[in-house]
Amino acid sequence: MSKKIGVLVIHGIGSQERGYSKDLIRELRNRLKGLANRFEWKEIYWASALKKREDELWDVMQEARDRKGNRLALDWTFARRFVIHNFGDASAYQRNGQWKNTAYDLVHGIISAEIKKLNGALADPTAPVVVMAHSLGAYMMSNYIWDRQRKKINDPLAPLPNLVAMITFGCNIPLFALSFETAAPIQLPGEGITKASLKDASKWLNYYDRDDVLGWPLKPLYANKKNFAKLTPQQQATVARIEDDEINVGGLVTSWNFGAHTEYWTDDDMTKPVTKYLKQLLGALDKP
Repeated sequence: MSKKIGVLVIHGIGSQERGYSKDLIRELRNRLKGLANRFEWKEIYWASALKKREDELWDVMQEARDRKGNRLALDWTFARRFVIHNFGDASAYQRNGQWKNTAYDLVHGIISAEIKKLNGALADPTAPVVVMAHSLGAYMMSNYIWDRQRKKINDPLAPLPNLVAMITFGCNIPLFALSFETAAPIQLPGEGITKASLKDASKWLNYYDRDDVLGWPLKPLYANKKNFAKLTPQQQATVARIEDDEINVGGLVTSWNFGAHTEYWTDDDMTKPVTKYLKQLLGALDKP
């Protein structure tokens, strides 16, 4: 049995750069203290898959002309760029099996590559894995795991059978559930988690700030009477593991408005309970 736990961190909407997770990882490592070396961290940076397309779209739209050939000016330039680089991610990331090289395919290819790197660093096929996902990243990981759990034939992407926990923050999965008649969660834990103590410790922790308009509770989406009855026993078991926790993130400028959406990463209200839970997982892993 592995002595380490892998942690995949994935970002959400916005203009992110590589290394975006370093402050979160440093904060959690400091809180874990002597236990920090029991965790292997891997950052998933997918923004690069869409940045070129978003930049090209912006440049093309600057060439707009009226019938006389005069340039059509666009006001609120900052806001328009913000919309392209933030909400453009969400609109582009849609499942479409009829087309190749979609944003969906590109992002999932990046996720797969990082999972393979994490597996290599762990050097143990039995090592449990935790996913920490912000915003749109939660929806992306949910889709990715769902597709792999459906056991698609000749799927070249890396599966995640040893998924033991999901930790989401600023999660907007409920907004995308409008596409489906029944909102169904992934199977948690994954089929590769066979140790009883790890199964018992498996959870989906979802943190949200009431002032974050893009962050939502998750359990009501699946647990409402109309929806829950349509789920499989495995999916119902996942719902039982979901814990929605309201927290207050941000400072004087952001804690009371939608700016809270980007403030989860190193806020004590999230990093303290996450650290506590990671320690619980280690205890479950070490249990005879």
